[in-house]
Amino acid sequence: MQPCPVDPKQSKGTRVSSANFRYAVEQSKGIKNGLRPLLQVGTDPYASQRLTGALHKAFHFPQNSSKHLTLFSADLSALVGFEFHKDSQLQDYLPETLSFRITESGTVQLPTVAIEPLLSMRVPISYRGGEVAILVLGFPAEEGRAVVTEVFGFELEQSVPTTLTLETQSFPTGTRIIVAAQLLLWDTRTVLGAKNYCNSKQFNPVQIMFTGVV
Repeated sequence: MQPCPVDPKQSKGTRVSSANFRYAVEQSKGIKNGLRPLLQVGTDPYASQRLTGALHKAFHFPQNSSKHLTLFSADLSALVGFEFHKDSQLQDYLPETLSFRITESGTVQLPTVAIEPLLSMRVPISYRGGEVAILVLGFPAEEGRAVVTEVFGFELEQSVPTTLTLETQSFPTGTRIIVAAQLLLWDTRTVLGAKNYCNSKQFNPVQIMFTGVV
């Protein structure tokens, strides 16, 4: 025989922690859905749990506080550098810092930066060329509005540095910005000239590069 389950009494702190965790799970799904173009090739099996855990920490606040932190009010700076694939980290191949910023006009800007050519001995697969894909997500503060996405691509030079610079459209005040970058490699071209990308579940470097609120 099995005894009837008894609903445990939760303290105020436990209830708040549970609510924060549910909110973190919801926002984690939203971020992953927004970054789907970068993540569809593959991530490590625990990427979702790691992202939820990082968000849960950001939404935590002292028990004696009545303020509920959200995606728009929490400090998400600890997410910068988050790798979606622990075994193929973007920082191993693109060590240069990409210093994004939000301008006074509400745009996201990457001042000019030079990316050195890839060192082939670092890359675990055979390739002919590489690109950096940068995806900028804008989560509106007002519920019910769609997430704004902008994608930028830069083909890497093989023997000289590649110059990267970009600026997005203006975002409404209160928009949460999340920027992620991906390293794409390709090995051959099709008859029509399209590239055959060789990223896989084992090699798909994607990193969160910047987050802020307009």
